[in-house]
Amino acid sequence: MFEQVMTGAVVLATAAATARICIGRRDRRLPAHVDLAHLLMGVGMVVMHWASSPVLAVPFVVFGCGLGLRAAKLRTGSHLHHAIGSLAMAYMFAGQQTGAAGAPLVAVGHHHAPVTVAATGPGLALPLLGWTLMSYCVLSAGFAAADLARTPPPRLRSLVELALSIAMAHMFLVML
Repeated sequence: MFEQVMTGAVVLATAAATARICIGRRDRRLPAHVDLAHLLMGVGMVVMHWASSPVLAVPFVVFGCGLGLRAAKLRTGSHLHHAIGSLAMAYMFAGQQTGAAGAPLVAVGHHHAPVTVAATGPGLALPLLGWTLMSYCVLSAGFAAADLARTPPPRLRSLVELALSIAMAHMFLVML
């Protein structure tokens, strides 16, 4: 049930980021890096349900490195935050199993109890990095929730950030 709610929240967050980009285009403004990052992350999380190829990490590495360079040049926390998020998405794609979704399982027998393992080996797995990124996502969700709790009307970007941060933290927890 929780996975369906999170998937719905990610789809809505992706739609909101798309709407913000479309409204900005109508007003002849360039899309903000925040909206592009939210759109890329939302689409990436939805795609992650159907495709399990580490090759899909490439767009996130390119976007994350670009934002990281921009953060170093402009000295902005927002660029750095979204660079970390993009590289976290790359880590999740790289950490997925390399076989097809629903790959057959192999039962390994032992005289005490059988153990079931995946027929394909896992991708990149660095647990300490995974726990660190999950903690970062939880903190990001906390900051987004604090933005929503402030007295002015809540901002759509904060709501999108909250949904994506919670979903990423959950995905890291499941992955670990």
